[in-house]
Amino acid sequence: MNIQRWGLLLLLGWTRLAWGAPDKVDAFLRAEMARNHIPGAAVAVVRDGKVIKLAAYGTANLEWKAPASPRTAFQIASGTKMFTAVLLMDLVGQGKLKLDDRICQYIADCPAAWKDITVLQLASHTSGMKPGPVNADVSSVAVALDAAKKVPLAATPGEKAAYGSDDFVLLTHILEKVGGAPYQQLLRDHIFTPLGMTSSGFDQATLTEEDIVLTSDVVPERSATYQWRTDHQQQYWFVYPHYTLAAGGLFSTVTDMSRFVAALMSDKLLKPELRSAMWTPPTLKDGKPSSFAVGWTVGRYRGRHEVGHSGGPALSDTVYYADDKLAVVVLTNQRRLIPNLAHGVANFYLSPPPFLSDPGIADAAPERTQALKQLLPTLIAGKAEARHFTGTAKDDLADLNEWLPIKLGGLPGLTRLVLLEDSADHLSRTYRAVYGKDQTQRWKVRFDPAGLIAELDVTDE
Repeated sequence: MNIQRWGLLLLLGWTRLAWGAPDKVDAFLRAEMARNHIPGAAVAVVRDGKVIKLAAYGTANLEWKAPASPRTAFQIASGTKMFTAVLLMDLVGQGKLKLDDRICQYIADCPAAWKDITVLQLASHTSGMKPGPVNADVSSVAVALDAAKKVPLAATPGEKAAYGSDDFVLLTHILEKVGGAPYQQLLRDHIFTPLGMTSSGFDQATLTEEDIVLTSDVVPERSATYQWRTDHQQQYWFVYPHYTLAAGGLFSTVTDMSRFVAALMSDKLLKPELRSAMWTPPTLKDGKPSSFAVGWTVGRYRGRHEVGHSGGPALSDTVYYADDKLAVVVLTNQRRLIPNLAHGVANFYLSPPPFLSDPGIADAAPERTQALKQLLPTLIAGKAEARHFTGTAKDDLADLNEWLPIKLGGLPGLTRLVLLEDSADHLSRTYRAVYGKDQTQRWKVRFDPAGLIAELDVTDE
């Protein structure tokens, strides 16, 4: 064997070793999997169109002890909306419809109440449609559309964002009408095939009318989905009725997802003006921007503009920072979770937020701040006692004790609590909690006059 061939083999071997070498991301995700009873997970980090991290961990199927891999097909749930949004914008780019089109031009026998609803309002959950549960007995988009016509609007179109309504059912009808094909075929033709996403699709799961038999297509290398119950795992199925597939239900691999987000960093799927329109939230009637753009959530994280979507609530978690050309995708098979893993991974690649040294404002009621600090360990442990709460917070205490440990338990220790906003009576306050060196959250707290916590909201910042 000549020297050149030996050199090539050594190079290939070193490349595989470097690709699979453990790093801070691996350590973080494995720790979170252990802490939150996640059997299997996968991650992709894409910078400037190139995959710089691709890995899988744990077990995709506990019964067969099948390991998770970058080829494992996870249920991404509501993460599907990102794909629907790209499909919509592709059709906009082809001139087949406009975001400001009134939906009644695409819907026969359109109710008078819908006359001012636009395509953009459907895609951004601002149509005023009433949120409600899905119905497995609805057989098609057409049947669901007819049913929606009989339901009065819950709000004036453009007044507020309401997730979980019939918006994406109507959007499916419009996409199929202007696209000239069924929704699933449109996804294949416009996104999956051009990007080589060969492991993404739907399982066509269906319950019989008696709800006693579940059938589905075979999904190669599909991960099972689990939910942790006190001391053991349960397998979990959520059946997405066919009329809801534009809103959720796609299976995909972390490899395919990396191809999708990489394509959005170039003009391969959408031109810059279409991407910009997709990630721009509409302005609500009160003058404030919505928290949803076209099928994507929008916000800020570590001082940056962020778009993304989660699903399940955290079977999938995707974030993208256009200014950094950085995307993170984390897929898991544990539904009892919140979508904070993508942020945790992004922390290793994003510089500290510019507001980190902000001193905040003077604290005229430091006893309230001190009481909150003393309560934090019990909140992290899920053992907060009712005697510290009143009103809504007391009513929601069981949920707080269940979900805050998941949200807060993996963070470094609290470094400081900075007061950012305070009402004149010192009852409504906003804090920046700084953990470790540079991880932050916003705590919005409302106290009653006796100092009990009446409302509590914690968000990543």
